[in-house]
Amino acid sequence: MAAQFIGEKIEVETGGRAIEPVSMSWRGARYHITEIVTTWHDWGFPSGAKQRDWRTRRHRNYFRVRTDAGDIFEIYLDRSRGPGEWFLYQRLGDEAAS
Repeated sequence: MAAQFIGEKIEVETGGRAIEPVSMSWRGARYHITEIVTTWHDWGFPSGAKQRDWRTRRHRNYFRVRTDAGDIFEIYLDRSRGPGEWFLYQRLGDEAAS
């Protein structure tokens, strides 16, 4: 399966560390995260930003995760507003398709 852009807000349950995802809900389905494959940060600026300072930066924590069903997703926590909002960035595939 090729990567599929999603770009939708999701609900995420965290555990251990405050931003470590353990499960997510998307389109009525619940996915249990069995592995955090990798993490990274995005502190870049949106394209076309007229002002470049800390207020206009993106503040995102990305996670590539594997679920108990073998699905692989990239999700991120957008910390630019309040406690943050979670988004499903893209679905990368599943182990069954590999």
